Amino acid sequence: MKEETVKIRLKLSNLIAAGMAAVAITVSVAACGGGNSSGSAVDAPGTPNQGASAPTGSTPTDPTVTASLPTGFAAGVTGGAGGEVVTVTTADQLVHELCRTMASTGCTDTAARTIKIESMIDFTSKSLTPVTGCLTPNTASPTKTCAAPKQREIMLTAQDWQLPYCDGQTKATYNYDPVGTGGIRIGSNKTLLGVGANAGIKGRGLLLKQGVTNVIIRNISITDINEGKVWGGDALTINDATGVWVDHNRFARIGRQLLVTGDGSATVKVDNLTISNNEFDGRTDYSIDCNSRHYWNILLYANGRATMVGNWLHDFDGRAPKIISQGTGAIVQVVNNLFENSGGHALDYEGDPTLVLLEGNQFLNVPSPVAGSADPAHRGKLFGFYASTTATTASCTAAFGRACKANVASPAPKTDYMAQDSAPIDAMKSEAMRLVTPYATEDVPTVVRTHAGVGKI
Repeated sequence: MKEETVKIRLKLSNLIAAGMAAVAITVSVAACGGGNSSGSAVDAPGTPNQGASAPTGSTPTDPTVTASLPTGFAAGVTGGAGGEVVTVTTADQLVHELCRTMASTGCTDTAARTIKIESMIDFTSKSLTPVTGCLTPNTASPTKTCAAPKQREIMLTAQDWQLPYCDGQTKATYNYDPVGTGGIRIGSNKTLLGVGANAGIKGRGLLLKQGVTNVIIRNISITDINEGKVWGGDALTINDATGVWVDHNRFARIGRQLLVTGDGSATVKVDNLTISNNEFDGRTDYSIDCNSRHYWNILLYANGRATMVGNWLHDFDGRAPKIISQGTGAIVQVVNNLFENSGGHALDYEGDPTLVLLEGNQFLNVPSPVAGSADPAHRGKLFGFYASTTATTASCTAAFGRACKANVASPAPKTDYMAQDSAPIDAMKSEAMRLVTPYATEDVPTVVRTHAGVGKI
């Protein structure tokens, strides 16, 4: 979309959230890696083997190794600051530098390190693997066919636990790339940093789990992981991790989730997470309803605190995001995001201990900004509104020392499940210093389209 001149109305904390403040990282020299590379450019938005060859470009004074300060619940995360800086050009080098040592308990590499990518690194296989699957069930239109180039989405059954998803469906053989189903491990105290607008990973995602902490992922495109094939792989998986900043990335053409946290269990925690200034691009030829919009977008399925700020989610059909928690629960601030062009719903929240503060967001051409629930008595609590009242102003001022910002939906929602539950406000009162103070909601489309995504740090 066309960029526009932005009126500077943001407070310092919001400029930081938009990725406009920078501080240099002091670094030293690094080594190690090996493998194959791809230098293909990233398509513009809107238009595992450890090797031994040395990566290039390591320097203690490289001016491109910079980082803005994270805001929200990830404030204080430093990633690889103060450690080695390596530039990787091959798939094997990238795998090695993100986690040099592994054990049965997970990645044991905790050394501070910044890993830079300057081009697209391609993990896709030369040959595909056949597997049984079915068309993703469409209850309303089981036999629906799509007009080319649109196609029905496929549900893979490569593992036994996936088999029930095709019960009662016509099965067939489909080809997929197994590499895409396993994410690249990232160790603690790492920064993965793309340089320029064409840096990224194609055909495989990233994985943080088993107690990983203090990680930054910035300015990377993650694309083309078994597109149109459910269970074909996720772009970014965060499971049992603390202190993660996901900023200025782009996610597109992924088989399953663009971003997922947790696994739904009551004990898994993903805490101090900020998802900021990313582009979640749902455009695809594959879908359940032939509408060219991705359904499996963001699934926050863990206990813990998270901030979603300044993201651009567009051309989606649902789960944007879906927030579910059990156990100690989830506390999530969703603020100053742009949700645009949906065939269904944006926010979906479930689970008794799930608490969501929704403020200062714009929903443009989104039929249902907030989804309904099949189990309203156990769907968690939401505080958000389209028009402020004396009561909403009083609640936010008492808890945060400021009024909360209204959300905007245009056109008016076909279905409206916005709520003003007090529980999120009460729970976040003690976290007030870590909440992002929103800027004016009317500025969200211009600011987000201008600053979200890759090549903008």
